[in-house]
Amino acid sequence: MSKNNLQSAQESINEIEEALNSISQKQQNEDAFVDKANITFDNNILAFKKYFPDIAEKFSSHQPSSKFNLFLNSNGSANFIDYDTGVPIYSEDPHKQSSEQIKSMLENPIMGKVDHSQLEFLKNETGFIHIDLMAEIGAIYNETQQALTPTKSVAEFIPSAIIFGVGLGYHLDNMFGSFNAAYISIFEPNEDYFFASLFTFDWASFLNKVDEAGSYLYFSIGVPEQEMYEALHLRAGEIGAFSVASALFFQHYPSEAVNKLINEFKGNYHQFFMGWGFFDDALLSVAHSVDNSLKPINLLQPAKKISETYNHFPIFIVANGPSLDNDIDTIKKLQDKVIIVACNSATTALLKQGITPDFHVALERTKATEDFLTAFIPEHTRQKINLLVLNVMYPKVLDLFGWCGVALKSNEAGTSLFHISEFLNNGRITSTIGFSNPLVGNTALSFFGSMEFKNIYLFGADNGYKDPNHHHSKGSYYYSGEGETIHAPLKMGGELIVPGNFGESIITDHFMHTGKVQMERFLESKLDAGINCFNCSDGAAVKGSMPLRSDDILLEEFSFSKNEVIEHIKTQPFSAVDKNVCLTDYLDFDEFEQLCNTMVEILDGPILNRTEALEQLLESLRYLFSFKNHPRYTHLYLLLEGESLYVTSVLISLLYNFGDETTIVPYYEKAKTLWRDFIADAPQQYRDRWNELSDYSFDYSKPSVS
Repeated sequence: MSKNNLQSAQESINEIEEALNSISQKQQNEDAFVDKANITFDNNILAFKKYFPDIAEKFSSHQPSSKFNLFLNSNGSANFIDYDTGVPIYSEDPHKQSSEQIKSMLENPIMGKVDHSQLEFLKNETGFIHIDLMAEIGAIYNETQQALTPTKSVAEFIPSAIIFGVGLGYHLDNMFGSFNAAYISIFEPNEDYFFASLFTFDWASFLNKVDEAGSYLYFSIGVPEQEMYEALHLRAGEIGAFSVASALFFQHYPSEAVNKLINEFKGNYHQFFMGWGFFDDALLSVAHSVDNSLKPINLLQPAKKISETYNHFPIFIVANGPSLDNDIDTIKKLQDKVIIVACNSATTALLKQGITPDFHVALERTKATEDFLTAFIPEHTRQKINLLVLNVMYPKVLDLFGWCGVALKSNEAGTSLFHISEFLNNGRITSTIGFSNPLVGNTALSFFGSMEFKNIYLFGADNGYKDPNHHHSKGSYYYSGEGETIHAPLKMGGELIVPGNFGESIITDHFMHTGKVQMERFLESKLDAGINCFNCSDGAAVKGSMPLRSDDILLEEFSFSKNEVIEHIKTQPFSAVDKNVCLTDYLDFDEFEQLCNTMVEILDGPILNRTEALEQLLESLRYLFSFKNHPRYTHLYLLLEGESLYVTSVLISLLYNFGDETTIVPYYEKAKTLWRDFIADAPQQYRDRWNELSDYSFDYSKPSVS
């Protein structure tokens, strides 16, 4: 054999030996990994049993998909094949890759922030002390904005971190090395990915670290990307919107769905900080609920559904959006075959067309509602119409119509008082109707959806408009006979563009957008009830409803008249208030004063930096929220809940939008002192105003300007 052949043979032998060694090394790596991974898994399951027993129970016996492919890189590090792309999630060095990802995130963080610069210019036409407080804090916010540079880095201690994607957990090793978060939310839509991380990441150490830091940790595993926003919104409602204030967003692995989700979070971030009510609202809730409970009212019992004989009869909910003008002829043509439910000012548009609604729904709790109704709907006409309102309505409104039905509004101090009295006297409570605000269309949908009518049609429920000059039906009181605006609507929040019900785009603001979302949440909550909601409005699309042009409506024929259905509505789900109910027995002035004094004591403590400021503020809020589910004192919590959420969302934004750890403190202290003084004065306000009805009137004879 020649020298060259010998050399070639030797090289082949060397290659074979290297391949065998490589295989042997790979086998050794895999054997070592399997042993370590199984130990890691067992330790993690034990840790989750301690902190999250539901997760431990589920994943201790999880059976992954056939796609599951956890493998080792050549250096012995674990990797995973992505289900969507079929390629590995990580590079050859996942630890380095994840470390660089964290570094990049810290250099260019994605933060959820709210701009409060317009608060200073709020006009207090209602005389509410809430408005004065917000304007004063808004002035300090603007002063701070002018004096300090915007904060672009991640602070040492932040209110919230929202992490999308667990993968194999590599990023979590370094995530909270240079900062910490009061509230940590981790989303992983793929259960198999989380299952894989139980073998590769030391969750036991991570959970212990979070626990020792005093942070609050929340998991959403297996929640589809499109449902993550709703999951976080519900959680924020349960524990307080401050848990997502000034949030840091982090995405671990590439995902088009998660990219869209983060954009949705940023675009709809306002929803976390709207629709809470405030202290004056809560006092009116108590005063009006007490007064209304003394009236011979008809109280809705949501558990008593409409009879199957009548529940398919069509309900036309008519709101006052601009597209109502397109459908008014259809409503007029079909009025004898349907029940017409008018949402406040929509009644004026219907009456102009000779249509008398069967039910009028009103929501706004101030005296201005009485002013509107007496100014625009004659007494003899009102006596032909049935009224539907919530228990917090201005009491004199209940006397204006021929018949009045009342439902309990959830999350209200007055309703909580009603429930306490009901339960302590009778051992039971009347259910509330949910998602009934912020728009009258929400209230109407909640009423008839809670009765479980099966065919509900929406008209003029636009939740926005295409033309800024055409904001309501031109037949309503907003316009003159020539179609000129004489009562301009209030615009609340920034402008948004959303998909239309019949295509195109719709202009909306944060307030109306919240109304749209509340409709969607209500419909989702009633999925099992078999309700068909047909959206005939040429406005914003409403998920859970079916777009339907009014020309395409086909109505079933019934052997009974709509008057028979109306009488059934007025007698079946409604009943008189129990005479044993007495709200004034449970006002608890002294207990409320004690609650407020404790909050003041917490806020009086000294602070030296941003971290201490946030910790102190969260301590005061957590103390308040400890009353949230108290069976006896929930109404005291509800007196301050809305105000605390409004104010602290601004305080946290001020604290984190400007300056650094120490330069922000003097400005924050000025704003906090306003809040502290408000809380200190709240008990006396409660004692003085618990029975004070709304006195906010509106002169509808004069054109509105805004």
